[in-house]
Amino acid sequence: MVMDIPDGDVLIHAGDMTNYGSEKDLKKFNEQIGKLPHKHKIVVAGNHDLGFDDTEDLKERLPQYQGHGTPKGYNLLTNATWLHDKGVEIDGVTFFGSSWHPLYGYPFYRPRPQLKEKWTKLPSNLDVLITHTPALGESTQSAKTICNRYLDIFTDTAPERWGCRYLLEEIETRVKPKFHVFGHVHQGFGALSNGNTTFVNAAQAAKNNVISNKPLVFYISKK
Repeated sequence: MVMDIPDGDVLIHAGDMTNYGSEKDLKKFNEQIGKLPHKHKIVVAGNHDLGFDDTEDLKERLPQYQGHGTPKGYNLLTNATWLHDKGVEIDGVTFFGSSWHPLYGYPFYRPRPQLKEKWTKLPSNLDVLITHTPALGESTQSAKTICNRYLDIFTDTAPERWGCRYLLEEIETRVKPKFHVFGHVHQGFGALSNGNTTFVNAAQAAKNNVISNKPLVFYISKK
């Protein structure tokens, strides 16, 4: 984790605290985040945080990740609030986090039809939605614009859609958060708005997996 982090009221980490979810790395992350001055720290697990998904079918995990991870590793995060399919209110601002994604072979994977059902359970009128996966959609012109710039990710070797169009549909038509913060995809760092929601790709690692992107700061009024 980059330690040159601007001060603020709330720190958000959108997942992949570790590479393999080891107890050693989780304790190190917890120690580092505990030293930061932010009054509130919110984390969402990523697909590399092995052991956080209590419902994971371990037989479906990719071979290179078999045997890794810390079961219920989220219990080691004593210096942060871990969100998965739940929310928290801070100074009247509502935050909600969820780790589901469509990338097979990792914790929190779900096939897209199941993801569609998961996203229908997101609460409406959130202020800040935090997911590990980006959204992806083709249903509206604004969605196309967002996807073309940030969310419709293609690798150098083959087209590969990493986000979820069902998530974007829920965001645009029902949930309508002021901010949607995510990570997972190392390309397309930055932020873009559709006029209602600002989509924030906060991934610190660049395409080569080297941590090179600085933390992003956004402002939202207390209520």
